[in-house]
Amino acid sequence: MFLCSRKHDRSMHRCRKCTLHNSLDEFAIGSESSNLARVRDHIHFIGNHCELDEKRLFDLQVAIGEAAANAIEHGSPLGRENVVRLTATCDSEYLTVTIKDEGRFRRCVHGPNGDEVNFRGRGIPLMLALMEKVSIDEAKDGTCVMLVTHVARNGHISEEIAGS
Repeated sequence: MFLCSRKHDRSMHRCRKCTLHNSLDEFAIGSESSNLARVRDHIHFIGNHCELDEKRLFDLQVAIGEAAANAIEHGSPLGRENVVRLTATCDSEYLTVTIKDEGRFRRCVHGPNGDEVNFRGRGIPLMLALMEKVSIDEAKDGTCVMLVTHVARNGHISEEIAGS
């Protein structure tokens, strides 16, 4: 399953850098790992429209790839029947992407004998390292991960971000 649509939201501030101004970009995939390439391609498209530099675009793709992979693996109790939805909004300073699944958030992964598996669980720290803001909202109808990155002004990252 692959869906892509654009819905307008007049409450967004106009972004002079990209086509996401005054709109909400929505993208949905069937919960299959084979769809992760489509997610990366779509995020590349969005990042280019927001004029993200190469490093910031790569960081965004890695963080969103992690969130989408987690949504597919852990947030899809019905497997392929579930849908993972991504939305993107951009204003003059920030690009915000949300990844929403239809499952329950898993704080840790357990192996076959019930012990916590230690070789996993690096996705959230990776997202935190790559994005300006990360939030994870748990609900009965699914988990929503919000990732925020700064948009360069006039092709340059602001001093406050570059210094961090």
